[in-house]
Amino acid sequence: MNQLNPLFSKELQLQKVTVTTAARLHMGFVDLNGSQGRLFGSLGLALQAPITNLTIFKSEKTLIDAKNLNYVAKIVENFKNQLKISVNFSIKVDENIPEHAGLGSGTQMALAIGAGINALLDLNLTTAELAAITSRGRRSGVGIGTFEQGGLVLDGGRSVHHQNNQRTPPIIARHSFPQEWPVLLILDHHNQGLSGDAELQAFEALSNADLATAQALSHRVLMQALPAIVEHDYAQFSQAIHALQLATGEYFSTAQGGHYKSTKVAAVLHYLNQQGIICAGQSSWGPTGFAIFEDETNANVMLKQLQLQFSSSNLNFELMRAKNTGTSIDLS
Repeated sequence: MNQLNPLFSKELQLQKVTVTTAARLHMGFVDLNGSQGRLFGSLGLALQAPITNLTIFKSEKTLIDAKNLNYVAKIVENFKNQLKISVNFSIKVDENIPEHAGLGSGTQMALAIGAGINALLDLNLTTAELAAITSRGRRSGVGIGTFEQGGLVLDGGRSVHHQNNQRTPPIIARHSFPQEWPVLLILDHHNQGLSGDAELQAFEALSNADLATAQALSHRVLMQALPAIVEHDYAQFSQAIHALQLATGEYFSTAQGGHYKSTKVAAVLHYLNQQGIICAGQSSWGPTGFAIFEDETNANVMLKQLQLQFSSSNLNFELMRAKNTGTSIDLS
């Protein structure tokens, strides 16, 4: 029933929804202890690139034009089954955030498809409801928050007393990110982070972190990272992210074979730290690394250094800005 078909007839294009959403950084979990009643809590940042861009039409049968055909088809069928929708859809995915790279591709794809169907059928579902339908936001809510609002977001984790509920972690803080602070992505396309069953098993195998670490990180985020964003204090923000990354990397090291998933990305991050750039780390399970700079001049100088220093590593470096707006949903 699902067919790869890049050609859509004119009658299918009379009403369409185009959705454009972007990647996010997951900078680390705040509370991996949970003894205070909530577990996880995470800090994330929306990026201008890479993006997922797709168009959805109503159609007589399901037609999917996408590299990840089966994955997209499963998302569509899940929405149809959950919402008891009899309408079929044609979906054309023009761009896709790299999968299993730690940039939130799965959540953004699921929400983009859900938002498109939501707009096309005028269902009036919230982003949180769309996330629940696709079982997104089980641990982190930052991908949902950046989808909706962009910027730097902090979620409040999940209640340890209601682990099986459908509520996504609430966004408890959101700020526009300073546009003068460029973001560098360090991409290892020959490596993949944990996902799916492997990710679930990794979480189940890890014991809770100690309370003192959770309290220290909570203080770092509340009294250092968030005020630093409001005041555009790069040094203070860097110290907070450095502490968050050190603790997160240490906690997950047994599951991913070290502080970072990719040894090549790890070498770049170590080099950046030696150069005094401590606002750097790994996004989610990686392998993608990131670094945030105080200004464009420093970012461009360091980019050239990295390209020379790691020319034989087969890594890609992409310099960009944060994205302070939510997802674009165009109904026409």
